[in-house]
Amino acid sequence: MKGKLIKKLTHNIGLKIASVLLAVVLWLVVISINNPTTSESFYNIPVTLLNTDMITDSGRVFEVLDGTDNISRVTVRAPRSIASELKAENIIATADVNELSSLDTISIKLSTNIANQREITLIPSHDIIRLKIENKRSKALALKASVTGSVEDGYMIGDISTDQNLVRISGPESAIDQVVRATANVDMDITGVTSDIVTNAEIRLYDKEDNLIENSNISMNIKTVGVKVSIWQTASVPVNFSLTGTPGAGSRVTGEIEGNGSTIKIAGKSNVIRNVSSIEVPAEELDITDMTESLVKDIDIRRYLPDNVFLADNADAVKTVTVNIEREVSKRLQIREENVRVTNIPEGYEASISGLEESFIVEAIGLAEEVSELRGGDLNGTVDISAWMQQHGMDSPDPGFYTVEVAFDLPEGVTLLEPVTVTLHISEIGDEE
Repeated sequence: MKGKLIKKLTHNIGLKIASVLLAVVLWLVVISINNPTTSESFYNIPVTLLNTDMITDSGRVFEVLDGTDNISRVTVRAPRSIASELKAENIIATADVNELSSLDTISIKLSTNIANQREITLIPSHDIIRLKIENKRSKALALKASVTGSVEDGYMIGDISTDQNLVRISGPESAIDQVVRATANVDMDITGVTSDIVTNAEIRLYDKEDNLIENSNISMNIKTVGVKVSIWQTASVPVNFSLTGTPGAGSRVTGEIEGNGSTIKIAGKSNVIRNVSSIEVPAEELDITDMTESLVKDIDIRRYLPDNVFLADNADAVKTVTVNIEREVSKRLQIREENVRVTNIPEGYEASISGLEESFIVEAIGLAEEVSELRGGDLNGTVDISAWMQQHGMDSPDPGFYTVEVAFDLPEGVTLLEPVTVTLHISEIGDEE
């Protein structure tokens, strides 16, 4: 019986196998017709990095290069019944830092979160993540503030202060090394504003060429800071200089101090500015004691500003002042006796002078421009009896002989090297003695 059964099963065995294979093929054909394999493309699939603490725990930081943590396109091949249900969020892309290569790359692994994964083929447009790994660095920067905008005429932006003066930044060493300045900029329309402003401003980082740095790999301990902007009133006032001391013998100050009365613009709170009418520089700044040549000096005006008063323009900080000093010169002049006369003789008296030669020489002392045009024939001398009496406290003159000095009509600033004296004779009219 057993033999007959085996013989019966193996009879026409080839035909039977062919029948089975044909049935399988027919089944596959039916399946491929009713549920064919199709291709779908999904875009911008993010890659999740796993075990990143392998880098950060060692005091390093990483940066994903060239956007390789985003797969621009993933092609999915699957039966139509499965592919029709797939969405982008069903595709899972991961890269494990434990598999980091010596070239700082990691292979991307793709999977789906649905059943029947074995029937799905995932083909990415790229299959590695590229990293840049560096040492982590931190540094503190002094925080400064600035203001963009203009104020009302007669006002200016004064002190700008922040409620914190330091910001600490951290990130990749190469990125941190580029940062040289941190600024909180108040960018607002302040036209017409005449009082102080208090606001918040975003902190921005800049490189040595003053380019704004925008790097998501750099972190800051604070991102905004409180800023106070003082608005100051301005006013124009003169600067007054004075002198101390006397020039050396034979020298004299000529003209006004050059620079005296020059105007500067000051700034400050309104209640302070309104009380400032001028800036007074003490005489000690311009000491001309024993000087025989002109004094030229730069004076820092800021030293003499009243409390809480500031310069609106730092170009006004230093003023150059000149005190002109010249040497005196002498000139000999010939004067005739007849050019000297007595004046203001009291009523009831008569007076005469003697002791002068018919022509005599005087030596005038003064600046070159003062004495250059002097001519002896143009000078007149006087003996003023009234002035002489007043000088000596007399109500009326006592008759007699007196030695008195002759006054000449010299230009202002010109004197005589030696005074000219004469003998004055005063007598009452009718007194023959």
